[in-house]
This record gives sequence, C-alpha cells and structure tokens, in this order.
Amino acid sequence: MSPYLGFWQEIPRPIVGLSPMDGVTDFACRYIMARHGGPDLLVTEFVPIDGILHAPERVLKDFEYHEIERPIVAQVYGSDPQKFYQAAQLVCELGFDGLDINMGCPAKKVVQHNCGARLITLPELALEIIRAVRSGIEDWAKGQALEKTGLPGPVIEVVREMNRRRGAITPPTRRLIPYSVKTRLGFDSIVIERWVETLLAEQPAVISIHGRTLKQMYRGAAEWSEIGKAVAVA
Repeated sequence: MSPYLGFWQEIPRPIVGLSPMDGVTDFACRYIMARHGGPDLLVTEFVPIDGILHAPERVLKDFEYHEIERPIVAQVYGSDPQKFYQAAQLVCELGFDGLDINMGCPAKKVVQHNCGARLITLPELALEIIRAVRSGIEDWAKGQALEKTGLPGPVIEVVREMNRRRGAITPPTRRLIPYSVKTRLGFDSIVIERWVETLLAEQPAVISIHGRTLKQMYRGAAEWSEIGKAVAVA
C-alpha cells in the first residue's frame, strides 16, 4: 500500500465517483456534476503527456478545474517515464489532489504508441512509469521548481496563469499527493491477478479496474468475479 494515501483514506465508502471519460468529463461537465450531483471524487479526461509539452495551451485546458470539484484527480497517459516525471510535477503545481495513470485505454491510436492498455504487456515499462511519477511528486514536495524539471518555459507560464485565474496560492502548498492506476483485466486475455501483483510492487494508493480486457473493448458484461480476484490479491 502507498505510504501516502491523501484524500483516498478520508472519502466515504463505497466511493461514488465520476469516472474519466474522454470527450465527456471536461471542465463544464465536472462542474455541473460537482454542483448538482455531489460525487465523492472527480477525475479529468485523460491528457497526453506529449501534448502537455508540445501544445500546452490546447492540452492544459483539460486540466482546468474549480475548487468545488475537490477532491479532483488529474489523469494522464503516455509511455515516456521522463515525461511522466515532468507531468507529475506539473500536476502538483496545479494543485490537484491526486494523479492517475491511464493503463487501460483500448483505443488503437493510444495502444500503438505503447500507452494505455498496451502497458499491461510491458510490465517493466509500466513500473518505470509509476516510479517516475512517484519521484516527480516527491521532488516537487521537497521544493523543486518547475524550471528544474526541463519543462519548456511556455508550459510553465501556462501553468502559473491557470493558477492565477483560479485564484490559487502560487506555488501551492508543497505536499505529497497520491498516485493511482486505472487499468483492465488484461490485454487479449485475463491476467488481472498477476498484473495487480506487479502494480502493487510500486505501491499505488488505488488501482481501479475496468472489468474487461482490451480485446473485449466495451462489449459484453463486465467480469465482476475477476475484479473480486484482484481485490483478494491486494
């Protein structure tokens, strides 16, 4: 179990959250849900770490949020551990309550770049990514400035402007935030018990599981019994 669980140890059980859905759970959607639905947890759409570096104005809009949304988690995806390290510090600087790594998206354009659910077949890379995220969070909490991460100047300026618009303290209070993983039962077959054991080696605060393999996409019924086996492993 992660040495720092943050808000995860404080929210009520069972957790009723708004799941991250690409093209759906944008700022407007989450704000309406937070104001009128009151979920225990909100998660952003998944944001590509490559896009953060190369098109910050376009991509970072996906990280806009309002204080009413807390606890709010930023979800990112990619395949480059160094960029995950940078993204983790950016997420911390923006004042998010947690960071979630997408290891479950089945979209072809994501999987073909060794991102999303493809990481189920690349366990060493998956663990390296989690370690990079943890290291980024820890270095930020210790006081490292964004300029020391290698993030381009325009990205840093966009981050600080977003904080100013939200009326946030800049920089936010330095603290450890929990990291988590969203994944699936497997790639082309169910391997969830072995896969969860692998992920637990790097102590994520939470592992959330879509009860289908990548091969199943969104078809058929979710395999709740397999999720139960994953819970038993944890």
